[in-house]
Amino acid sequence: MKISIDELKAQPQHIDFKETIEGLEAVKPVLGEITLSHSSYGVKVVGRVQTLLKLNCDRCLRPYFQSLGVDIDESLVYPPENEIQRDRELLKRDFVELLPEDGLIDVTDLVYQAITLATPNIASCGSECPGLPAGATGASGKTLAGDKNRQDLIDPRWQNLKTIFSNDEKDKN
Repeated sequence: MKISIDELKAQPQHIDFKETIEGLEAVKPVLGEITLSHSSYGVKVVGRVQTLLKLNCDRCLRPYFQSLGVDIDESLVYPPENEIQRDRELLKRDFVELLPEDGLIDVTDLVYQAITLATPNIASCGSECPGLPAGATGASGKTLAGDKNRQDLIDPRWQNLKTIFSNDEKDKN
């Protein structure tokens, strides 16, 4: 969904947002309300959207659903007329996006960015997570599922590094 900056100059736009956004792990369309308003510095985009995401737990590797609500508060500004001084301390007002040159604001992209940034970095299905799948093994080859002491767990991608040093060299360090 794209909105023309010229339309916003005449009057603010209130949008009832309902779209399925490609690239998100959403099982339902993204729903929400967004308001775009024009001012002398650029365009202000505010609103709230929500959706239901299907994620995979990083611990037990099982899929789970997570409801996600995101507040949107973006400022898109006109490009500066003169060159910005490069060697200076950044201020809060420096963290804005420039208005697109074609004069169309892509609201769908703004919503996609907001949801992507709000998606948890470490996905967890909750406090009742069953843990590692049955049969997962640590560095010693012992099965770790249900084991309280998991200090010998080594990512299989790092397993071959154990062969670089002999056991004698390990004892010296």
